[in-house]
Amino acid sequence: MKHALLLTVLALGAPCLASETWDGVPPQSQQATPEPAPKSPFAGLIAEYLRRDANGHSPSPDEISAMESLQPQPDAPSIAEAMPYLLKALENPDIPLHTFALTGIAGLQSPAPEAPAPAPTPAPAPAPADPALPAAAAPATSPAPPLYKGDVAKVLASYIPQIAMHLTSEESQQNRLLAATILGGFTPNPPAAVYPPLLAFLKRDDAIGPVGQAVVSDLLQIGPVSDDTAEAINRYLRRSDQTSDSRANLADMIATKPNQSQTVNKVLLQYLYSDDNSLRARVILSLPQLDLAADVFADTKSRIDRIAGDPSENLQVVTAAKSVTTCWTAVKMASGCPVY
Repeated sequence: MKHALLLTVLALGAPCLASETWDGVPPQSQQATPEPAPKSPFAGLIAEYLRRDANGHSPSPDEISAMESLQPQPDAPSIAEAMPYLLKALENPDIPLHTFALTGIAGLQSPAPEAPAPAPTPAPAPAPADPALPAAAAPATSPAPPLYKGDVAKVLASYIPQIAMHLTSEESQQNRLLAATILGGFTPNPPAAVYPPLLAFLKRDDAIGPVGQAVVSDLLQIGPVSDDTAEAINRYLRRSDQTSDSRANLADMIATKPNQSQTVNKVLLQYLYSDDNSLRARVILSLPQLDLAADVFADTKSRIDRIAGDPSENLQVVTAAKSVTTCWTAVKMASGCPVY
């Protein structure tokens, strides 16, 4: 009788027992399959930092800096394998891990090919330094920014929307600037997906400042300036909440970009009517580098000539005007005027 009762209990419990081993562990067929180990060192590195972060260890400043220039630089297949791990890092609430991941993606850019040196042309002797000139006037040219090459750009292009989110979602200005750096690396043939987040950012209430300037720089460096891009930059230049520092930095930066827009440059010239004399001087010093329509060039040159001879004008502005009146002979000059 007891044996029959035991058999009955075993039979009743069989459905439950069939799904478990005797020690309560699910059978092998039902256990979660462990995630395969990354094959490439780059993917393995990101996976390791995800594991460390899960155990309470955020990346250190030195570890973040090391991501700026990994050697050897990962190839496209390695980057493709690592991207899911990098996106997990960006979804993590740990801000230093975001910085680590964004720095890693930005660090995949390569130096731009060097442009052939232009034929030497005789230039007038530089004018002596004058203390009345602004200390941080625009350089003659800006170095070509790094970029994503070939297959690397193709791999990253499909992740642009996820990366671009961090242009606005990050509380850290450093991380927003890193997101802008990444988007600016898709040159000289930028995917269409790059433009919407950049153009949208310039409309934000918090767009004035270093991140907004970085976005304008992106729009001018990634490719030829379209009408929509020019319109967005012009609205940004005209914003009433622009600061003196922001205007001055924009004037310097726009003048040194190889991709220029005559409509943008015409709006930039409105800064010559500013009551900030330091800004006016900086715009004047940038004039030889600007691409201007023929009528705008002629009108502006006449105005600068008048400023140079106006005894009632501010000395800093007059000094800047005098430094370009004789040497500024064409639009978008690569050389020929003194550089301060």
